Amino acid sequence: MALLAAVVFACSAVLQQRSARTVPEEKSLTLGLLRALWSNRSWLAGVGAMLAAYGLQVLALALGPVALVEPLIATEIVFAVPVAIHLAGQRPGPREWAGMVMATGGIGAFLLGADPARGLSHATTEHWLVGALPWAVAVVALLAGARGPETPRRAGLLAAAAGVTFGLFSLVTKAALGQLAQHGMAGLSTSWEPEALLVLGLGGFLIGQSAYQAASLASSLPIMDAIEPISAVLLAAYVLDEHLSLSATGLTLEALGAVGAVGGIFILGRAPLVLVLYASTERDKQRRATHRVAKQAPARPASLAR
Repeated sequence: MALLAAVVFACSAVLQQRSARTVPEEKSLTLGLLRALWSNRSWLAGVGAMLAAYGLQVLALALGPVALVEPLIATEIVFAVPVAIHLAGQRPGPREWAGMVMATGGIGAFLLGADPARGLSHATTEHWLVGALPWAVAVVALLAGARGPETPRRAGLLAAAAGVTFGLFSLVTKAALGQLAQHGMAGLSTSWEPEALLVLGLGGFLIGQSAYQAASLASSLPIMDAIEPISAVLLAAYVLDEHLSLSATGLTLEALGAVGAVGGIFILGRAPLVLVLYASTERDKQRRATHRVAKQAPARPASLAR
């Protein structure tokens, strides 16, 4: 379920980013961004794919621990390579192969070393505050640092904020599933998890769209894909007491696997073949910007025109 969710998330990210890049900069981080995208069929298809992927993610979290599901979902960028190959009509080069091997091998090594196992179905308020509050503060700091014009730096900071938010979202989803299993819908409806999921889901979605809008996907998706599983795994280990191996061999594999996976994700996110997916979108945006400047330029006097 987690791997299937990664495939659908990859398609969703491509569709949403290509659409978000068509919206003017001043609508970033506002509901105006979503209103502007609402009539875009490609974006709506991307949202539909995202909802389907989230449903698969929920099923995966119901069957296994966060520390197993989230690293597998981070492979979504690996599945973007076949899409790029199909659209570009090319073959993967050394950079693409290196990125795919590093990402998949790194995630496999991490999971082998960590040997993740189920933890608690719910946590105390103290654990939630101590575990989640620093990450929430980090999101606020990242958003504050992302102010300014559309640049790769802004996209990266927004992507980092979205990654942390989605990591928190995954953890709260796991907690909500625990409430549902123990107390049914009646118990879930009176708990705090549904409201938290709404806030985190909408907030992460808006931040993610703004990251897609600010620059090409190479500046946002690798960061988002790397930070989301890292924050989710660390939070799950502390808040829900999910088991991660602390043996010397386990820690070594976890460290090497994490470094390899993050490196592979970044290599793929900047690979020429993957960037082909977004080149047409960049050209379209540049043409629209040139057209707007031309329209705003003062008209030449008739005598000069002659």
